[in-house]
Formats: sequence, structure tokens, C-alpha cells
Amino acid sequence: MKPTLRSLGLLALATTLSCHPFSQGAPVPIQGTQEEISVIAGEWNGEYWTKDAGRHGVIRFIMPEHADTGFGEVEITFSPALAAAAAASGADPKTHAGEDRLDPDPCPFLSIKVVRIEKNEVRGTLDPYWDPDCECRTQTVFEGKVTGNRMEGTFSSRRQSAERQVFSGKWRVERRRS
Repeated sequence: MKPTLRSLGLLALATTLSCHPFSQGAPVPIQGTQEEISVIAGEWNGEYWTKDAGRHGVIRFIMPEHADTGFGEVEITFSPALAAAAAASGADPKTHAGEDRLDPDPCPFLSIKVVRIEKNEVRGTLDPYWDPDCECRTQTVFEGKVTGNRMEGTFSSRRQSAERQVFSGKWRVERRRS
């Protein structure tokens, strides 16, 4: 049976929705006093980047007024060398010879797990994710400072592999003006 353009479109939509079910990002519990939390109320958009791992991506975060839960996500772009190698080989990076899947969750949208704000300093973690560069789970923590309509800081990601390599980078977001 030859796939039609419509069936391919429906498959792409289903894949996107299963990997990215929230239109505004997943719920993110925010820890801090109500006064501290109100400092980050609004819609934030920005980016992150690394030099050593060749990664970059987009950050989106929404914090409703007078709430203790925001919504956010990080869209990850893996190293260009990995993408080029996969394209050249024609291999599907989500499959592996045998029954085991190489990538149990290939989604490039990462959920922000928790954020803590204290005295204009913000700290948080992302949900662990599958890193195809090392074929292992990776955990990321971030910290930064809120200054007016801008938050910026650093992050570090620890790979849960035999060598437990750590890579780091910078991030920044700006509050969208209404």
C-alpha cells in the first residue's frame, strides 16, 4: 500500500502531539514566596547554547499572575555532527538492530521540571532526557538572575554514562511586552 500525502501528514501530526502534548509547555511548579514569584510573571522567550557540545535551542516559559505553577519547555537541537551522520547513513536514529530501541523518547521538547526563585535568583532542572550523542540519559540543571525583563544564566548537563561527562552553556530569556 502506497502512503498518501494525507496519511503521512496525519502520522506527522500524531507524532508531534504525542511528543509535544501541551501547546504552552508542560506545567512547572514554582517555589518561592508570592512576591518573588510575581517577579517572573509573564511570557518569556529565549535561547540557550553550548560551545563544547554544539547544541542550541529555544526556551519558552509562561508564568500566570498570582499562580504557583508556570508552563514551559526547552526545544533541544543536538550537535550538527550527529544530524549529519544520521542523514548520511540514511539510518533511523530511533531504531536499533534487535528488539531494543536506541532512543526511548526521541522528542526534542524537554519539560522544565521545577523552578525555584529566591532574591531574583532562579534555579531549576529539566526532566532527564535521552541524549543520542552518548546513547544515555542526561540530567540538566540551570541557574541565573532576573533583571527587569530579562533572565540569564548558565546550565550544566551531566550524562549518565560510564564517563559521566559534563557539558555546560549559557541561556537567556526576555519577557514579551504586552
